[in-house]
Parts: sequence; structure tokens; C-alpha cells
Amino acid sequence: MSNINSVNQKLLGSENYQKLRNSSVLLVGAGGIGCELLKDLVLMGFGAIDIVDLDTIDLSNLNRQFLFRHRDIKQPKSTTAIKAIEHISNSKLTSHTANIMDVETFPLSWFDQFSIIFNALDNLEARRYVNQMAQFLHKPLLESGTAGFDGYIQPIIPGSTECFDCTTKETPKTFPVCTIRSTPSQPIHCIVWAKNFLFAQLFASSGSTVGDGDLGTDNPEEIKRIQQETNELHELQEYAKTGDESKIPEIIKKIFVQDIEKLLAIEELWKTREKPVPLHDIKIDGNINTDLSSVWTIQEQLNAFVSATRRLMKRLPEEGQIEFDKDDPDTLEFVTTAANIRAYIFKLPLKSLFDIKQIAGNIIPAIATTNAIISGLSALASLRVLDLIKCQPKANPQELNMAFTSKASNISSNRYISNPQLAPPNPKCPVCSIVRGVLRISTEGLANTTLSELVQKIKERYSYESEVSILDKSTQRLLADYDFEDLLPKSLAELNLKHGIILSISDEGDEDKVRCTTEFYLDQSEDAQLQLPDIEVPLIKVITPNDENDDAEGAIESTASGEIILDALEDENVKKRPLEEDLSSLPPSKKLATTHDDSVIILD
Repeated sequence: MSNINSVNQKLLGSENYQKLRNSSVLLVGAGGIGCELLKDLVLMGFGAIDIVDLDTIDLSNLNRQFLFRHRDIKQPKSTTAIKAIEHISNSKLTSHTANIMDVETFPLSWFDQFSIIFNALDNLEARRYVNQMAQFLHKPLLESGTAGFDGYIQPIIPGSTECFDCTTKETPKTFPVCTIRSTPSQPIHCIVWAKNFLFAQLFASSGSTVGDGDLGTDNPEEIKRIQQETNELHELQEYAKTGDESKIPEIIKKIFVQDIEKLLAIEELWKTREKPVPLHDIKIDGNINTDLSSVWTIQEQLNAFVSATRRLMKRLPEEGQIEFDKDDPDTLEFVTTAANIRAYIFKLPLKSLFDIKQIAGNIIPAIATTNAIISGLSALASLRVLDLIKCQPKANPQELNMAFTSKASNISSNRYISNPQLAPPNPKCPVCSIVRGVLRISTEGLANTTLSELVQKIKERYSYESEVSILDKSTQRLLADYDFEDLLPKSLAELNLKHGIILSISDEGDEDKVRCTTEFYLDQSEDAQLQLPDIEVPLIKVITPNDENDDAEGAIESTASGEIILDALEDENVKKRPLEEDLSSLPPSKKLATTHDDSVIILD
């Protein structure tokens, strides 16, 4: 290790190497990229590295997450990764097995200790949250992601460059309950039904429960049938708990015959759809196909369903509950066969066990070498972000580079890695186009300060000339507005405002005197009774459609630079990265890709 430290010192110079040794970094995620990145950061010699990951190790992780072994399955990723790397480490390593979005475990002040944050996440919500924390604290963030041969890194310098939310991200696909439970039209609908509804009802800790508002239908007959079906499956769960294998034919008859017949009775559903066919006259013969890559016949599906149900019923009394695990052959075979039998009933294509494992287990093909390349690029980029390369001093943040591999997506025919300069913040971004600050307040301050007093202090401190509206973003609850004053006499404690809450403050003034939207992170600190953040909330210029075209229409967008930009009047000559709507006109080979670690590549 001393040899590596010596080389690092020669490369960076003594002064910059000492800065590196004094730096503390946060690594969020210990998966495919996280394992590689932890190794790189340790070998570079960062003084302290904290790694956060909520997950435990699965069998499917082992082919690319090189710090883990078969003996580590079901162990926490963060602690296991540190144990695997600490023998070559000269850094202080700290693991956290927790949700990075838990404000009690990781308050904003905890993030403030780090010089830079590395994101190696595959969860969109968590990535957005970390991006938001970086914006509050003006901490540099290095985003990264891979999928197959493709990958990217993006340095984010709050206030100077695009943040993670400046470009539109694809949200996870969801399906209406009525589609899953009543009218599946794709194999994925049957897989979701088998995994999240049927398996959960029979063997997991708690089944699916939905209210009328969640069903995606207003047909009273369909709502009644869905609720009745749920109640009847609770009865079947009692069969499963007894371990009585003689009840398996009753389970089959209930879910594949009787429930389908009840669906057929709702004539409204089948006016424009092909009717399903109940599973009549198919006998159980005990022959089971062991070829996992082929699509089994319906007879083989039924035989395997019975076999998997029998094994799960034997396990249930001892285990109490069984959660779906793509690496558990019993649970996977149950979900696969149940989904395929339902697909057969609804005349949909059947899938092999391997295909359904990939879908139900959310397994996306990942390549270890891509993870290694992207992690190396992320680690090297941090040296420029922290201004630690003596031969290439830090310039304007927008002169820093992102990087993405382009072989798989053919963005560049002659280069494997492209490295465009960073773009400025998107003036329409809901995250970085607003002013942010930290409101510090003690427990006593929460109890003794009324909402009315807080509003008055905000108006005085930031020179608001009109009323302001305050929104609790954690619950989307309106606290105060120009025509809503009911809560003003209540104390902040009575309104359940506490540590970690984010308040959004909007100016209700006239168009010529509007201040930028502001967000305050509520930091409960006993050092301050009530301390508003030391920030500037600029007036923003409102450009009305009448300024250029009496007939023009556009949505008002606020920016931290002091302007409101209307869609219809946006300057076409301004150099900016194409947004989602702009990219639609580009050929596929020219679209920029954003990716998630071990996840699907999303073309913005």
C-alpha cells in the first residue's frame, strides 16, 4: 500500500495529495458500480470513505459485484464490501446499512461533512433525493450508471451545471389494478399478478389491499368482484398454512376456473376484448419439464405449479411467511407457472422460467467491465472536481466533462468514450432553478413559534412585499396562502413540522415584484431558537406573452438567475442541451443516454 501512496503523491504533488488524504467522501450504493468505485477510492487514498447501502447480497449479484462471495449471500452489502477491501485500505472506512433517505439516520448536517458525494444507485427516487441534498449544501455530486455496454458519469456542481433532474427521467412502469386483476393484455400483467398478488396473498407476510380509488376502474361490478376475490384468497391462505396438499386442487379451481367465470359474467369488460377461457378439463399427471430455457406446455405448467405449491405449503408452517426471491427455486417456479397459466387463459404468449426470472426479479444484464470503466472515470473526474490535478487546474465548472460509452448505442462510430462539456442548469428544472437554504430551529423554537410569526420573519428577512404561500413538501400540505389563514395561529410543533421537513415558499405578489421560489430544509438544532438561512432571494423578471405577441401563450417558469421564461418566448439561439421534446427529432444515433446502475438505459 505504501508504494501506491508514493505513486499517488508523485502524480498529485505533496500539497494536493495531502488535500486528498484530508478529504472525506460519501459513496451511496455498493452494487456493480459501488464495489468498483470503493476499490478505486481506496487505492487513490481518500482519507475517509463512508458507504451507504440498504440492500443485502443476492446470488445474482456475484457475477459482477466482485467484492462479494457465495458465503456472503443475505449479508449487508455495505459491511461486506468494507470487510473485503479493508486489508488494502489506508482510508478510514465506515459502513451504513440504512436507507439514504432516512432523515433521522442521515440528517442534512451529516451530508455536510463530506467533500464530495458519489452516487452508485439504481433507484430513481434515491438518486433524486441525494441530488436534492447536494443542492441544499452546494456539495459536488458525481452521478454514474451502467446498463450492458453503455454507461455514463456526470459531475454535478450545484448552481453551475446541470443537476440530475435537469433532464427528464423515465419513471418506473406501473399498471392499474383493474388491468392486473381483470383484463391483462400483456405477459407482464400476468407476471405482476402472480408475484405481487397471488403469491403475496398465499405465502407472504401481507397480501395486496387496495381501496376503490386505487383500482383504475369505476365499474361497480368489477370493483365488487376484485374485493370479493381478495377476501376469498384470504381463505385460501388458511389452506396454505395448514400444509394440507389435498387442498391444492381447490386452489387451482378457485383462481383458474371460478374467478375467470366471474370475470366472464361482467359483460361490459368483453365488448371490445377477447374473452378468457377458464382452465377446464386439464388433469394433473405429475410430469415436470426440467428445461428452464424452454416454454413449457400448459400441462407441464400446471404440473410444475402443483409441485411448487406443494413445496411452499410444506415450508410455510415452519417459516411463517415466505417472501418472493428470484434465487429461491420454489417461489420462482410458483410465480412462473401461475403467470403462464393465467396468460394461457387470457390467450397471451407464455414465457420461459428464465425470461420470467429476469422480469419478476428485475434482473437487467450487466457487464462487469463496463462497471469498472465507469467507476474509474468517476474516480478520476473527482480529482478535477476537487481541483487536485496540478497539471490541469480547475476551470469554469462548465468546462468540466461528463463521459459516456458510446459503442453499444452508436452515438459515435469512431470513439468508445465521448466526453462533452457539462451543460448549464436547465432554467425549467424543478430542483436547481430555485433558491435553497437551511432553516435551523430548536425544539423550543418549534413549540413557541407560530406559523404566523414564521411567515412574518420570512417576509421581513427576504423583503417580500406581498403575501407568501408555504407548502410542506413532505405531505404536499398547504400551510399558508393569501386566502388560507386557518393554520397561522398554530405553533410549528402543532403542525408537525420537524427535522427533515422541506418547506416551499412562493411569492404571491404582482408580476413586476415576484421573488424566486425558495425551499427551506428544516434542521432541528438546539444551537438556534430560529435562524433563517443567509441567502438572497432575487426578484425575477416576468416576460409576458404580450411583450412579443399578443396571441402568444406559455407557462411561467422561475429561475435562480432572476428571470421568468415563458415557453412560447424562449430564445431559440441560446445554446443548451436538447431537452426531451428536442430529442424526438434526432436520429437514434444522436440521442444522449442516461443510465441507472444495473438498470435499463433511458433515452431522455
